[in-house]
Amino acid sequence: MMSVKKIIKNIVLYLGCILFIIAAIYFVVTYHAEKAFHIEKVQWRPAEPETQNIDPSRLKIALEYVEKRLPTARSLLLLRNGKTVVEKYYGHGTPKTTDYLHSLNLPLLQVLIGIAIDHQMLEGPDQPLSDLFPEHLTQIRADDPAPLTINHLLRAQAPLIWGAQNPDYWALFYAADRIEASLRVVSRQQTSSQPSTNFAAAFLLCRVIEQVSGRSVFNFADRYLFQPLGITTYAANHDDLMYDPMVGFQLKALDLAKIGYLLSQNGVWDGQRIISEKWVRRSWFKIPQAALDDRPGSNWRKSPIRGHESSVARGDGGQYLVLVPDLHLVVVKTSTSRFALPLDNGHDRMLQLIVDAVLPASGTGGTAAEPETMTDAESGPDIDTLEPTYVFSTPVPADMLDFFHQFARDIASKDIRRIATNYARGYENDIYTYASLPRRWRRMFAGGPGHLEYVHFSKIRIENNRAYLRGNAKYAYANMNTGSIGLFPLENLIKLKGRWKWLGLPEKTALLDRDDYFDAELSEDQQEFVDDCSGPLVGESRFFEPDCFAEAFQLAGGGRELLAERLQPFLQENSGGQLHVTGVQGNGAAYRVQGYIAGSTLGDLQLPDGLQMVKENGAWKWQGAVESKQTE
Repeated sequence: MMSVKKIIKNIVLYLGCILFIIAAIYFVVTYHAEKAFHIEKVQWRPAEPETQNIDPSRLKIALEYVEKRLPTARSLLLLRNGKTVVEKYYGHGTPKTTDYLHSLNLPLLQVLIGIAIDHQMLEGPDQPLSDLFPEHLTQIRADDPAPLTINHLLRAQAPLIWGAQNPDYWALFYAADRIEASLRVVSRQQTSSQPSTNFAAAFLLCRVIEQVSGRSVFNFADRYLFQPLGITTYAANHDDLMYDPMVGFQLKALDLAKIGYLLSQNGVWDGQRIISEKWVRRSWFKIPQAALDDRPGSNWRKSPIRGHESSVARGDGGQYLVLVPDLHLVVVKTSTSRFALPLDNGHDRMLQLIVDAVLPASGTGGTAAEPETMTDAESGPDIDTLEPTYVFSTPVPADMLDFFHQFARDIASKDIRRIATNYARGYENDIYTYASLPRRWRRMFAGGPGHLEYVHFSKIRIENNRAYLRGNAKYAYANMNTGSIGLFPLENLIKLKGRWKWLGLPEKTALLDRDDYFDAELSEDQQEFVDDCSGPLVGESRFFEPDCFAEAFQLAGGGRELLAERLQPFLQENSGGQLHVTGVQGNGAAYRVQGYIAGSTLGDLQLPDGLQMVKENGAWKWQGAVESKQTE
């Protein structure tokens, strides 16, 4: 017979196991399943679509379109009549996820400048910049006699290119004197518009606010805009945000939606005036007209959507803030914003489908335009069934796109033989071989079209007749029995008789199919130097630090301290940033280095222009040009 002591011991052990299971479940829910529990949960002023005259069936079409056709989507919010009718998150997005605004910094800073004028910190939009940056404008005035004003910054309009494709931006990012470099860029806007104009204008507006208010632009925004709107993202205890006015703000999707709603209400929030109506109306008065297309504009533009005049601010990486006044509609869509999207990236179609879902509202002074046809609206999820959406963060050859076009058509045919023609006879992927393809494809695509929805290319390297790819492809997941909701990594290709085919991952290419295969080929001593000195280059300190810098190290007008100051705020604590050298160009005894730092909160940080490896006293050292030419 079991003793009382042993019974009590078993009970305690049993209860302990239960508590451990409960704690484990709580941990998973709290830290790993947050998105799933919030995906249909509305945080602010919730309302069912039907109560706001939104057709649920058409809204479903729009939401499915975002999920299936926009691979970079992180969130989508729809506000109508001041009510949140949609709040959805995709991929790694959650209600707490913040994204860099990038091009949307200018619309936000327009609001902050208006607040500064309302508080008589600034005279007005025509105030000359020479009042604020007298020393910096002395030399620039000699080069360009036309006076620059705050209005020049507010009205900046230029093609926006973010990331590695815009070296001019990185010249500003690394510049020793960012104010002078930015003023020169904005001064040249009157004769030649360039992508860096947007970033230069936003940075200067940040510095204007800091000068007249005595606060950082982030504290100013929190005090005069975010707190009244209940936005806590930049509260004093939010320590995991990066504070760099050249990069700008990080906001949650709901934060951006609240700012959009404030503007739609002419500056009034819950009966409290946040910004003067005069300033809001003035901001809308001179917005340029532009046809609705997927071209990023970096600032507000007026574009018709299904016959309704709309104010659209869009970003190159997929950030959208859209106001449709006569429908009382605010649309916010955020994305990863790590690279430029193609012009035809599907967001125009998204906006059209959303407006299609909004029924005519009585008493608003306007009528909603009818959609083109009911058939068009109903077939939204299946448009371009035979042609996937393409998202590029690297150039893709035309013949390779032709392969994916053909592959999509063959999949939609549901003809196993046609599908198999896309695979080389040497194809191998883990347990799958060419011989097993028919069985595999029947299982994957049985019961429906299983069409290819999108393809995202992140890296490509072509060597002779082989192509090594990075990225992923998304299939109609409703019919997929393998993979994660139909999302598969891209495999390698081989060109046979002039046509690309899937090669898979055969053993003989396994050594070449590593991520670092896309880095430059370095000599043994150069690779050893990069391995030893990548940390010190980005400001990582070590107890026994190797001697990595030439005695006269200079880069972009500053020393190694300036470089570390620029980079450190964006490097994640866990990884410290990983240096990738993608190219080296010999120049005598020196080698010019091209590459990027992966693993930062900003994405891939491009290395500054002019960085070199030089031999000094028989050892490799970091060196750079005294002044980057691209700041001129």
